[in-house]
Amino acid sequence: MVANAATALHVMPVRDNPTRALVAGAVAGGRCNVPLDANPALVSLGAVLAEGRPGALQLRFEAPPSSTQGNGVVSGGTLASMLDIAMAMAVLSVLPPGRTCATTSLSVNMIAAGQAGAFLARASVDRSGRSVAFARADLYDADGQRLLATASSSLALFDERPA
Repeated sequence: MVANAATALHVMPVRDNPTRALVAGAVAGGRCNVPLDANPALVSLGAVLAEGRPGALQLRFEAPPSSTQGNGVVSGGTLASMLDIAMAMAVLSVLPPGRTCATTSLSVNMIAAGQAGAFLARASVDRSGRSVAFARADLYDADGQRLLATASSSLALFDERPA
């Protein structure tokens, strides 16, 4: 009976978020300048993992001319998206396979206007528990010298859902 019970066990493969797998794998491998192309939001902003360690990342973004407002500056929504993505990537970098996250609150403070082109975000995880994580990020101009915006967020943590 024991042998039959053992053979009857079926281990379901863990479904993983491809973005989590990409970010966590790059960070664990110490890889730099990794294009983050696992989903359309990342691709639309030209997201690149510049460098990082689990829970603390630097990402580069590219704001296209189509993201500018009538006054020639990048829209606040685009800058907020960069910050939101950076914080989510930092959280994903500490989650195990099969876990994922979703932003539940986002607070953004705009400090200076940004022009179309390159941006640098520095994001970190303040705390990650069983069901929620807290993160923060700063967004800079391309050379990382001029601070443009800051943000903090809380993110729900949950098991990846079957397709």
